[in-house]
Amino acid sequence: MTSNQFFIAGLPAGDSKFSLEGEEHFHLARVARVKPGDQIWLTDGRKKRMLAEVVSLKEDKTWLLPVRIDEEKLKTKLILGLSLTKLVTMDAIIEKATELGVVEIIPLSTVRSFKMPVDKLSARKARWERISRAALKQSKGAVLPVINEIMSLSAILSADVQAEQKIFLDEHSQVYFRDILSEDRPASVVLLVGPEGGWSQKEKEELVRVNYRGYSLGGRILRTETAVVSVLALISHFWNW
Repeated sequence: MTSNQFFIAGLPAGDSKFSLEGEEHFHLARVARVKPGDQIWLTDGRKKRMLAEVVSLKEDKTWLLPVRIDEEKLKTKLILGLSLTKLVTMDAIIEKATELGVVEIIPLSTVRSFKMPVDKLSARKARWERISRAALKQSKGAVLPVINEIMSLSAILSADVQAEQKIFLDEHSQVYFRDILSEDRPASVVLLVGPEGGWSQKEKEELVRVNYRGYSLGGRILRTETAVVSVLALISHFWNW
C-alpha cells in the first residue's frame, strides 16, 4: 500500500531504520491504520519524497525502513503574490496553490485588500503553513511553499523579485492570459493577484512601470479564488507538469 504520504522534518540519510513520531505517527497508526509491511511516502517539503516500509508500530513511534528516494522537478518556479482577502478564501487559495506546485506565497497588503489586525497575523501565518503541509501530503507533492510575512505592494515591487515572466491579473486588460501559454516555457514566474475589489489605477501603473504585464482571463468577472486556481492550473498544465 502506497496511498498515504506523511510529513517529516527531515528525510534521513542512508538506508538505516528510522522512526516517525508525534502527530504524524498518530495519524499513521490511528487514522490511516497503516500496518507493518505497508509502504508509505514521506516528504520534508524540500523537493524529495521517500518511499519507506513500515517495520513496526509502537505506542509513541513508527519504525520505518527506506526503500527509495524520488525528486520532484518542477520545470517552472512559480511565486504567488496574493492580496489579502477574506480569511476563508485565503485558506482555500493557499491549499490549492500548494497542490498546483507554487514554491513561494507572498501575502500582499494593497489599497483594497482585506484588513487583518496586526496581532492576528502571526497566528494566521501558522495556520496557512499547516494548511499547506496538509495539502502537500494529500497531493503527494514534494515542494512545500515558503509562506512569507505580509508585504506591501510597493515593498515587493522595490524588492525586484527576479523572474522571467512577471504577471498580474487585470480583468480590464485587453490581453488574454491564454495568449502567453504557447510561448517558450519560462524558468520562473511571479504572479500577482489583486483583492476582490481589484487593483487601483495607481497600483496598475506601478506594476506596469516595473515591467509586470497585466492579463485578463476573459469576459466574466471571476471570484478571486476562481481566478487564482484557473491561472495556476493553466501554468501547471502547460509549463510545469
